[in-house]
Amino acid sequence: MGAIFSTIRRICLDLSAVISELNQTKHSFDSLLARISSATPPVPNPSISYWQEDPPFPNLVDVQSPDLPTTADIIVIGSGISGASVAYTILTQFDKRGISPEIVVLEARDLCSGATGRNGGHMKCSPYVEYAGLKARFGVEHAKKLLGFQRRNLAAILDFVRQNQELKASEAREVQTVDVFTDERMWVKAKKMVQELRQDAPDMAEDIVVHDGTEACEELHIDPQHCYGIITYKAGALWPYRFVTSLYASLLSTYSGTFSIETNTPVTAIQVNSGNLSRPFTVQTPRGHITAAHVVHATDAFAANLLPGLKRKIFPVRGHVTAQNPGTLFPKLGGARSWSFIHRRGFDYVSQRPGTGELIAGGGLVQSPEKGMDEFGIWRDDRSSFAIRAYLDGLLPTMFGAHNWGADTGARVKMAWTGCMGFTPDLLPYVGILDQKITQRKVPTARSSKDAKHPAEWISAGFQGEGMVLAWLSGVAVGLMLVGEDDEVFEQAPGIPGGKIDEWLPEEFACSKRRVDYSNVSDLATLL
Repeated sequence: MGAIFSTIRRICLDLSAVISELNQTKHSFDSLLARISSATPPVPNPSISYWQEDPPFPNLVDVQSPDLPTTADIIVIGSGISGASVAYTILTQFDKRGISPEIVVLEARDLCSGATGRNGGHMKCSPYVEYAGLKARFGVEHAKKLLGFQRRNLAAILDFVRQNQELKASEAREVQTVDVFTDERMWVKAKKMVQELRQDAPDMAEDIVVHDGTEACEELHIDPQHCYGIITYKAGALWPYRFVTSLYASLLSTYSGTFSIETNTPVTAIQVNSGNLSRPFTVQTPRGHITAAHVVHATDAFAANLLPGLKRKIFPVRGHVTAQNPGTLFPKLGGARSWSFIHRRGFDYVSQRPGTGELIAGGGLVQSPEKGMDEFGIWRDDRSSFAIRAYLDGLLPTMFGAHNWGADTGARVKMAWTGCMGFTPDLLPYVGILDQKITQRKVPTARSSKDAKHPAEWISAGFQGEGMVLAWLSGVAVGLMLVGEDDEVFEQAPGIPGGKIDEWLPEEFACSKRRVDYSNVSDLATLL
């Protein structure tokens, strides 16, 4: 009888624990919904990232015109990689036609102070992981195109930097990336994913090498006690802040009469003036108003602030990044390698800078008190999670091992910062023209939501923390759509693919009203 009561008691305790966990999960999810429903502009004093120190163009950090322009052909809101890509594409494409549009980039804070200036500098997609998830959702052919877009994005940036001496300071480079699996179940799944990619798209898997068990740990400087297997392939890395600010410096020099950047000029509202058919948009800022023909939203996590129809449809997830000094035994690899540590839940990422050998390490999302859920909907990049910060502080010596790391010389962590990544419920970016039902601003001259000849609002945002392999070509696509017809055949140019846009831009990126309506934040539970 005692054994029976003991069993019943254990069952009751187990049920109580499950119910408590479910209640806590519901409370966390309700809190998440409340956070993402309260769109908040960027905070004025964010944490300072490692990348922003010693800027190559100090005069551009807080650049402003003496007087805010009152008119523009195109306003780009946001000065990260997406905004830079849009501006570069429009200026260079119109220049070929002998047209000089007036373009103004508006930035709420200092130049490139959002996600681009705060990320880990990785240009990386895990092809086998991406393909498996995309194939399950969209089928083989669409998955190939979606994966191909990310691979093309990486190649486009590397090629663009090679062709432009002004961008060399960005340290853009190809690297060998190393995925280290710390969980046996995840390792088994990963090998199946690689096999699936090799079977369906062998050209996208040709550089993938699978190292079973601990066979490659010594060569790749990994502690074998934390490793069930390793997968290596090609990826990229760069100094994102320098890439963007170098490009802006070049554009300002070349198009000084028609291109301007206005930092510390947040957009507070957008209105439509039905009496001004050529420039119907009035963009309001604390420094004054600008009327424009087109408005491009390149604000990633913060897009919902100015687009009512995207509330709960695009929102921030706060990410944590550190810059760390390597141990005395850790090799300097010339910036030629990056790492990801893949766990049963979540992952971390590391790259090494060329020259100095400093390590940029980020991740740890699921180490937060609510296993990452409490980082969703956080609009502030001036604060950090104590648990995540502490985890990242000890990550590298643990994963690389004492025999690879050696001793610390002084403080290991040089800098730690946070950034807000833009997420969408279906984990795909929003790219292209915006339906007026999403903007909730009716433009009387717009005959159709697909007619780029008429004034319109556009978007390039929602990159789920993968902006380095998504944002550049997303911005290029928006720029090309804005300057011409969707079915026009464009000539290849530095950083810009040739051919028709729909040949390389996935149709799933379109920010249609139907897609937005069918997206729900609860879908993340099945996708993440």
